[in-house]
Order: sequence, then C-alpha cells, then structure tokens
Amino acid sequence: MTDPTKTSTNPPVDESLKELRLPTKIEEMLKVGFMVDCKFIVGPNPETAETILGHKWMFAIQSPVFERMFCGDFLEAKNTTEIRLPDDDPKAFRNLRLLLYNIKDARVDALNLEDTVSLYKLCDKYNYESIWKLCSDHLKSFIEEISDGQLITLFAVANEIQNSQLLYAVKQQLLSKMYPVIPDLKELNSKHFMDYLDLHIEANLEETDNLVLFNTIDGYLTHHDLVPPEILEITGSVEYCKKFYGQERVTLITAERKPELLERLLSKIDFAKITIENFLAGPGVSKLLTWQQKYFILSQLCSGEPKPTTIKLFENVVEDQIQDDA
Repeated sequence: MTDPTKTSTNPPVDESLKELRLPTKIEEMLKVGFMVDCKFIVGPNPETAETILGHKWMFAIQSPVFERMFCGDFLEAKNTTEIRLPDDDPKAFRNLRLLLYNIKDARVDALNLEDTVSLYKLCDKYNYESIWKLCSDHLKSFIEEISDGQLITLFAVANEIQNSQLLYAVKQQLLSKMYPVIPDLKELNSKHFMDYLDLHIEANLEETDNLVLFNTIDGYLTHHDLVPPEILEITGSVEYCKKFYGQERVTLITAERKPELLERLLSKIDFAKITIENFLAGPGVSKLLTWQQKYFILSQLCSGEPKPTTIKLFENVVEDQIQDDA
C-alpha cells in the first residue's frame, strides 16, 4: 500500500540538457557521417541519385526486409559501404530516416498528401508496420478535403497495397460523388480502371452517360497505347500480317495490346443509350470499333419501332469475368 505521507516529486529539468538530447546529437552525427556504416544511393539515375547516410542496425531493427538484406545472402550484406536503391524516392527515404531517428520530433501527421503516399508505399515495401499504420491513419484524414483527382490517387494506392479499411473510406467518399469520371482515371492500371468503371455504373445505374463512358475508355486506351492495331482487321489473316509486317511486329501486338482488355471494357457500354448523332460523332469514328461493329450498332439504332432497349458488344465477356472472380 502506498504511504500517504510520502509525495512523489519529479526532479527539476535542466534546460541546458535539452540541447544534448539524443535526436539532436544523432542529426549532427549524420550530417558529418560520424559512425555511419552505410550509404544509401537512392534514385533511378546513378548520376543524380541522392546519397543518404545511415546505420544498418537502425534501418533493420524495425524492418524484416532490411534485416534480411543486411544479414542474409543478398548483395547488400556483402557491400559494406553503398546500398543501391534505384526504385525508391529520395524524399520519401529521407522522411523515413527522420522518423526512424526521431529527428526534430518528426511526425507523420505533419506530412502533406503526396509525401504521405510516397512514405506509405515505402513502408509497405520494407514492412515498417508501425509507420505504415501511422501513414494509413493520416491518409484517411485527407479524404473529405482533397480533390476528386487526389481521391483517385488514394483509390489506386489502397487497391495496390490492399488496405481494405482505407479503400472502404475512399469508396464511401467517391460514392458520395457518384464515382466521377475524370481525366485522372488515366493514371489507374487496367484492373483498377475496370473496377472503377464498374463502381461508377453501379452508383449511377440508369443515369450512366454511356457516351462519356465510351470516350473515357477511348481516352484511357489511347493514352496507354492499348488500342488494337487495324492491320489484323484489314487483312483478316495473321499469317499475312506476319509476312507483310514481320513476325516481331505481330508478336508485339499480340503480347502487349491484348484485345480481351478492349472487349471487357466495351462490354460495359450500352450503345442503345447513345443517340444516333452522338454515335456518329463519337464511337462511329473511334478506332476502338471495327467497321462491322459500327455497322451493326448503327443498324440497330436506325431500326424501326420498337427500338432495342439494349445494344451491347461482348456480353459473354462479362459472364466470363464473373466466373473468373467466383
């Protein structure tokens, strides 16, 4: 039992000792390279990459990835001076070092959105779990304030890192905006782009603007150079193309410009919801459709009464996708 007659008192703080606190001294030592046992060369270009000094134990103590890198059979374990990190962002790596060494009371919640995203990806890569969680929480704090384009960025990041809680929060905010179709969608990879379009269609239902949707798909595929070439359509013979254009060219086409991506995206469009005038000015002159497809759709749009309520291409692709996901 505690003696009530005794009182607990803290010793007075010597203000002069604040200048000798460990983080301040560590920062000074890092600047001059005192006791540093490795140099991180961070950035893609060796000539412009940034040299960031550090101690292996400090980076490895919270990261199983760095621990294996420094203590295992990796080349980094044998190189006692320089560690090349060409895929990492120098600024994010500097922010990571600030947090690991607790320099100047470094805090994740003091970072802006762009720097938090970069640090978040870096911590996910090297498995810094505690800082990863801090970044995830900080990213959630931005959601209600940022632009639609920045929300798309977070949508991609949360999908990429598979952070279900962050993704849910981002989806809720996008849903409140009916999943806007904006140019920033071009920054998504193909899978996330398709997922986003599905969410947009689900949120808007009958209000979906199919012409805008088609133009968005056209812009995305054009931006990423994924529009299937017309040479196979013109000749109708792969063997002819190999002979006329060369095997290497045809191999590149079939490997990188996969027609199934186009089919999956076009299966989302209901051409019956596009007027004849808009079809002729948009999909009718687009490279996404063959002349046979354009003829089929236009003939349906121009047919007599009753007009078809739905005109879709590649509907079986959607069924295959459902089966694949099941």
